[in-house]
Amino acid sequence: MIELNDIADLISSMGKAEKRFFKMTATTEPGDVTSLVALFDEVEKDSGNLTRLQKDNFYAANHYNDLYLLILRSLRGYYAESNDDYRIKDETINLRCLIDKAQYKQCRKMLIVLKRELYEREEFNCLLKLLDLEKKLIAFEDGKDLKQKPELIANEEQLVINKELRLVSYYRMYLKARAIHGADETQLESMLSEPMLSDYYDALSLKERVFVLLTKQLLFKKLNRINEADKIEQLKQDLLAKHDFLKEYHNNILV
Repeated sequence: MIELNDIADLISSMGKAEKRFFKMTATTEPGDVTSLVALFDEVEKDSGNLTRLQKDNFYAANHYNDLYLLILRSLRGYYAESNDDYRIKDETINLRCLIDKAQYKQCRKMLIVLKRELYEREEFNCLLKLLDLEKKLIAFEDGKDLKQKPELIANEEQLVINKELRLVSYYRMYLKARAIHGADETQLESMLSEPMLSDYYDALSLKERVFVLLTKQLLFKKLNRINEADKIEQLKQDLLAKHDFLKEYHNNILV
């Protein structure tokens, strides 16, 4: 059972933007949440002295539970709005809706923009889903070159699959390095000399570069070659600083 102190702790942990978002989204909730918003305001205003609210008995225990859940729902929405992965999923759903409503021209415009972004962010798995949507879209579009489009999309799809498979191979290489235990210098040095780590760095995709740098840094640390590991760390930070989307990707890898 949620208590008033639990609500006060949660509200005190929220930032100004999160609280503002709560106030905005509360008005869109089904049903009357006026009393819950009022309770939110009172706790926020007087969180250091909850005795008065507890003595008044104006709010029942179910108010505490309902407000706590409402705040959590608002926080999920807040971070979903600010997270690119959630936004991309929403935009893909929007495209499906436009196809269902026969809004093909608008769907094509939005698809082109989203497709460009996915290529820039190297979201190959999402691209495959988008290409599936494009296959459905061309069945309804007018134009003289429709016969060629399915073949072009099939070729593009295969290229994207190949990119995703390459990325998976670099991820496996990183996991292999993490799995090495002990000070087996021969194995560590052998891995450092593998072509995937030593050749054509500039020709790699950005996400592949992240895996190369993470793997080399890890191997250098296990070999106690700290200066070289520090140089790799600087290269990695420079790469992440140039491409914001890589920061979240990098952090997810380390989890």
